[in-house]
Amino acid sequence: MNSMNSTMRSIAVAALAAMVAVGAFAALSPQYADFGKGPAQWIMTKEESAKWKTITSDDDAKAFIDLFWARRDPTPATAVNEYRDTFEGRVKYADDHFTTAKIKGSMSDRGKILIAIGPPTRVQKQNASPQSTHNYSAQLGDTAEGNDTARVANRQAWIYEREKAPDMKMTTPTIEIGFTDQFGNEDWKFERGGKSDPGVVSREMIQRSITSPDITVAPTYAAAAPAAAAPAAMTTTTPAPAAPSNMTSFKTPALQSAIADFRAAKTNPYEKTLFVTWGEFVTGRGDYFVPVELYVPKSAGLAAGADLTFFGVVDDASGTPVAVFEEPAKLQASKDDLYFDKSLSLPAGKFKGTFGLAQAGKPVAIATTDMTLAGTIDKSAPAVSGLIMSNNIFPLAVAQNPNDPYAFGGLKVIPKGDRTFSKSDELWYFFELRNPGMGEAQKPSIQVKVDLEGTTTEGKKVTMSSPPAEASLIELKGVPGHYGVGSSLDLSGFRPGSYTLKVKVTDTNNKQSYNLQETFKVQG
Repeated sequence: MNSMNSTMRSIAVAALAAMVAVGAFAALSPQYADFGKGPAQWIMTKEESAKWKTITSDDDAKAFIDLFWARRDPTPATAVNEYRDTFEGRVKYADDHFTTAKIKGSMSDRGKILIAIGPPTRVQKQNASPQSTHNYSAQLGDTAEGNDTARVANRQAWIYEREKAPDMKMTTPTIEIGFTDQFGNEDWKFERGGKSDPGVVSREMIQRSITSPDITVAPTYAAAAPAAAAPAAMTTTTPAPAAPSNMTSFKTPALQSAIADFRAAKTNPYEKTLFVTWGEFVTGRGDYFVPVELYVPKSAGLAAGADLTFFGVVDDASGTPVAVFEEPAKLQASKDDLYFDKSLSLPAGKFKGTFGLAQAGKPVAIATTDMTLAGTIDKSAPAVSGLIMSNNIFPLAVAQNPNDPYAFGGLKVIPKGDRTFSKSDELWYFFELRNPGMGEAQKPSIQVKVDLEGTTTEGKKVTMSSPPAEASLIELKGVPGHYGVGSSLDLSGFRPGSYTLKVKVTDTNNKQSYNLQETFKVQG
């Protein structure tokens, strides 16, 4: 009897607590009531979650939320909270990429891990038995193998590697979190009995995200003083990309000599291979800039974070330099390879750009590329960028500047400069869409048709095609009218060879089409 009475009391207490909680949230306005039910719950500590359930007023809710973000602000002396910006970017990415008919992306298992831990350094996929699917990447991949049906990836492992993600401060060399899609319908769930416990890993990362655990009240920041009126000629507050240098020669003579020798040589005199990728973009304020990426394969033997020098010259048709660059640089890791990128300000015209990297004053790699530049882009005109090929796309950890290279509304796209992919890669093709036509619902409607042709290393011709389909657009944060558009190809079914990807983009609202194409290779 005593035991039964004890049980009944426990049930009564639990019921009362639930009633109190319901009453508390009912008293909150919609602005605050859903905070603890949304994706913020994935980064709450156990104590914060319990505290939130006791909130009974909007004032208390606002104080809790302000303190919640302040405890995680890596730069508390400034009004910018980079952690919150990163959180919001991850939520948007999850909603854009993981949402299904059943659940919003940021509330899914994959969304929970992306938000709490961050993007993995690599993803491994395993295929189930053949099933019917309308996924472009699976169709293209299977056609390359000559199959009539597509394979559905029913398991994917998100792998985090300590040496490639030092900011995570992992206590183990690797973390592996598995997801399974049992029925091939994109309903990805945590894998039971996986190598790493998602709950344990999430709690560790959540605890490490708290940079100011002892504060009890969120700091306030004085309003910024009104900016002084700028001269009439200065029409933008966007941080400018690197402007053309007034130098006509390098500060280090050895670098200028290296470029002259490189241009005179019939074969590349440098053992380390370098690939140059460039593009043309415009900020929301109309500032034209040219991102340039130097891509270094793993085989070059250079190290991420090493102190290097980026140098280069851009010459017009007569061989006269219009820009000379020489400045410190650090290589960043992208999968197993490395890259350095920066945005340049260059005039209109046809140029030859020659860029290199030097270590301890000695050039180690140089590459050249032809550049035909518009010099300006109408920020309000409908247009698309060039096609970018990548195997590494991820949400940025901190807010971007408007003209940061290959950054799109909080999303970083690393062009794979050598355009050479392995069969285990997921090849992403990506482009920026600007100012599409708006339909009756004030929404763009974009269709994408993908065609692919190529030749395998055995000499077999490959031709593939997918029907036009409505594209999923990512509205780029901070750049009104700009959208990111991308999809992926699962290369596991491709035979080694050379391929050309053709993407036809049709704006169905304004009846305008764009044709993009890029070549790539698949190696065994």
